[in-house]
Amino acid sequence: MKYLFRRDTFFATIAVFVSMGLLALLPFNLSVLNPFRVALEDFDFNDMAYSELKKNQETKQDDRIVIVNIGYLDRLALTRILEVVSSEDPKVIGLDVMFNNEKDSLSDAFLFEQLKTTPNLVLAAKLDWNDSKHPLKQSVFKDTALTLGFVNFVGAEKGTIRYFSPIEKENSNVHMSFASAITQKAYPQAYQKLMDRKKPVETINYTRHEHKYPLVDGAQLLEGSVVEGIFKDKIVLLGYVSSSPFDIEDKYLTPMNEKFAGKTFPDMNGVMIHANIISMILDSNYIKKIPSWITWGLALLLTWLHISLFIRYYIDQHIWFHLVAKIAQLISAIFFVYLGLFLFNRYNVKLDMSITVVAIILAIDVLYFYEALAQWLHKKFNYQTIFHTNSHGHET
Repeated sequence: MKYLFRRDTFFATIAVFVSMGLLALLPFNLSVLNPFRVALEDFDFNDMAYSELKKNQETKQDDRIVIVNIGYLDRLALTRILEVVSSEDPKVIGLDVMFNNEKDSLSDAFLFEQLKTTPNLVLAAKLDWNDSKHPLKQSVFKDTALTLGFVNFVGAEKGTIRYFSPIEKENSNVHMSFASAITQKAYPQAYQKLMDRKKPVETINYTRHEHKYPLVDGAQLLEGSVVEGIFKDKIVLLGYVSSSPFDIEDKYLTPMNEKFAGKTFPDMNGVMIHANIISMILDSNYIKKIPSWITWGLALLLTWLHISLFIRYYIDQHIWFHLVAKIAQLISAIFFVYLGLFLFNRYNVKLDMSITVVAIILAIDVLYFYEALAQWLHKKFNYQTIFHTNSHGHET
């Protein structure tokens, strides 16, 4: 407490955050630094909750959602699958397939007719903001009566899929995501709760791998070897599900990957990610993110306390300074990372402690710089500082 309320402690703390801001503004476009920049952009401490703490591992199977693996079946087979599924009166059918090109006219005609006559169908679409007039790309099957949901994932261009956008607005038009459009049809109240949150982006609370959803093989369905009535009153998602970990078609990296850093192969198909999002919406099992002002305020407070400790040993017991400072940095970094993981794993609370950890790591180097600046100001302008000494521990 000796140096806690000294002016130098306060200014040194501010200097830490100013330094962080300056470092953030530096143009890290050098090719030698680019791999590190990309890796840091796709890093999140909370991923360890899935890979190390096994977050949500004990979650039970979600029988409200049935997934049909369509594999590489052609459009005539897909038409027949839609016919069989819709005959059992599911709540909603979500077709996670993009029909970008025309095939033969006969199969296209049959499929288009089936799409138009299938009740409670949501068809996948993609948003392309480069096209300002018509950003929502339907497919070759264009019909204003079809319900569309965009399947774009937030962050897909950088790596790991951690977030999704419930809706996107374009002037007076509102485009719903694939998961939002399906939920609106199947469970309107759950959809309304999602809208009431008014979050432009939601963190996905991943709860299940593919074995935690009923999975039906499309080919077996056509052969009649699937239990009758399995789709009754269910949300049915039709999409591609790979049978091999090395098959990465329509597959993405998620926090559920077995490695939280230096990810291996993409671990989850797109249709499974949509299923996880829908499960989260139905259960109102959202990730609660601590507001940024609290995160920064906490980082400022904790850095201030550490600076006070560092200054005390730097001036009064300099022989122990480096040992105490390094131990304090190590213990604090481990504790704050674990605290964030604990809150995320146990209570679905996302507290970003990375700012605090970085600030504490930078604190010692910034303190050296601040000491030099304070001594120069003292000699030049008689600035009053606790650092105007010839040797540590004895004031001149």
